[in-house]
Formats: sequence, structure tokens, C-alpha cells
Amino acid sequence: MTTLVADIGGTNTRVALCETPDSPREISRFRNAEFESLDAVLRHYLDGLGKIEISQACVAVAGPVRDGVGRMTNLAWTMDGPSLQAATGAERCFVINDLEAQGHALDDVQTRLLMGAGTDSRDGARLVVGLGTGFNAAPVHAVKGQTQVHVVPSECGHITLPVWDENTAALSRALSDRHGFASVEEALSGRGLLAVNAYVANDRAHATTQDLMSALVGAPNAQDHATADLFCRILGRVLGDLALIHLPWGGIFLIGGLARAMAPYFDSHGLPQEFAEKGRFTSFMRDFSLYIVEDDYSALTGCARYALRHA
Repeated sequence: MTTLVADIGGTNTRVALCETPDSPREISRFRNAEFESLDAVLRHYLDGLGKIEISQACVAVAGPVRDGVGRMTNLAWTMDGPSLQAATGAERCFVINDLEAQGHALDDVQTRLLMGAGTDSRDGARLVVGLGTGFNAAPVHAVKGQTQVHVVPSECGHITLPVWDENTAALSRALSDRHGFASVEEALSGRGLLAVNAYVANDRAHATTQDLMSALVGAPNAQDHATADLFCRILGRVLGDLALIHLPWGGIFLIGGLARAMAPYFDSHGLPQEFAEKGRFTSFMRDFSLYIVEDDYSALTGCARYALRHA
């Protein structure tokens, strides 16, 4: 049984075929701007493979999914079961949120401990947090007596950016002036990192996120360090808030290219301290563990696992 899986990000879409969740093959990446719809992407992908029979399809959308219909937040793309079926010929089709896919992949992918003891409750809630083109998080709950998990989708990247000192207040004002509202995603995403750098460095800011990351790896100046410091502190504060809301005793798992790129700077730029800074609950916060998911294709794995669980 062949499953078509797709990870639809804010910038690119990745498509693959799977017979088992842990072995995606024929992986291809497409720039969203070059296609008018996901249907066009999938047809182009399948045309390149020749004749192949797809039993089921599952796609993960970087945007809200409601009643089986997914909508991108930065593209005029809409996906649902009938359109997937028409594009792929699959008998069963599923549209899920991208963080939901990541939650279903947790048991199949390699992770690395960043913070905490790593002695997590196997039955405890887990939390996946994505940092890339956007920001989002989703709790993952074990289903008692079953191998399935229940992943609760959200759009928490659009909650209000936390403010706790003069620096974060000034950043919030700058983001509000630019966007009309200072959300978490406007600071904790690829464009958010660049916005933080623009706030810190003014006319000495980097032109692209890639330029900033290259500077951090090579010879960072004072503004680069200040950018990493503010970004990591905000991320620590947001992760700490999410930990208290969801109590993920099974661990917090960071996914996405930006998370992997910034992970080397977490310890040296204040993330652990800001995560734990919760007054009388500070010692309580040290019982949570933070991991990074190294697998860049984990959303594809999660789509395949979801399709298998719902076949």
C-alpha cells in the first residue's frame, strides 16, 4: 500500500511516497510560489514518477485545518479530501495541521536532549514546537491502552508577544507599528529573527536571515550577539509559558530549520534561565526536558503514521 505524503510549509512543499512511516522515498521539494495550488504540485510530482497507484494521501498544512479543510496563512491555497483525491487518485485522503503531523512522528524520529534530565514520563503529555517560516505548537497526548496519540492542533504563533522589560516592550511597539499587532510569530520565526535584528541593529541590520546566521557562525558583532540574546530569551519565556499551560512531562520537542540553526546559542544566550524564571515555580520548571528533532523530514513521517493509524 503506497501512501503519498506532503509537508506544505510557508515557502516550500515536500512530497514523498511511503510504504512504511519510517521510510519516505522519492522525496521532492517544490517552491510554492511557482504553483497556483497544491493540486498542481501533486500532479506535477506524480507526472514525473510515471504510472503509480496511490492508496491514500495525507498532507500537512502550515495553517489552520477545520472540518477537513486546510487553508494556508500566507498563500491563497485551500486543500480538502475531494481535491486531494482528484489530484492523486487515492481512495482515502487526509488533511492535517503541520504540527499535528510532527506530533504523530515523535515515536519514529531521532531527538537530542538540549535541557533537563531527560527522565520523562512515557505516558505524560508531550509538546511539539515548530520554528521555521512561522511559529506554532501542539500538545501530544497518549491514548490509554492504544498505540495511537492524540495531537491537539493550535495556532499559538498568533498569540500576543510577551513583554516583561523595557527591551521587549520596545520590540513589541516596533512590531506593532510594522504589522498592527505584535504576535509571537513576528519574533520567533525566520522573518521574526530578522525583525529582531532590525530592532537591535537599526541601519546595521542584516539583509537576510541567511546573512545573520552566517555572521553568528563566523564572526558575530555586538548587534548579532544582542539579536541572538533577545531571540533566545523570548523563546525561553514563550516555551516556559507553554510548559505551564500543557505540563508536558513527556518532553518539549523543537522542530524546524530555525530551531536547529539557533539551538547552539540557547545556553549561551539565556534561554534556560528565561524558561525557568517563573517566581516561586522556578524550581518546578527545571523538571521539564527540552529536545531538538534533527530529522528534516519528520512531518512526512508524521503524515504517513497518521494515515496508517486512520486507514
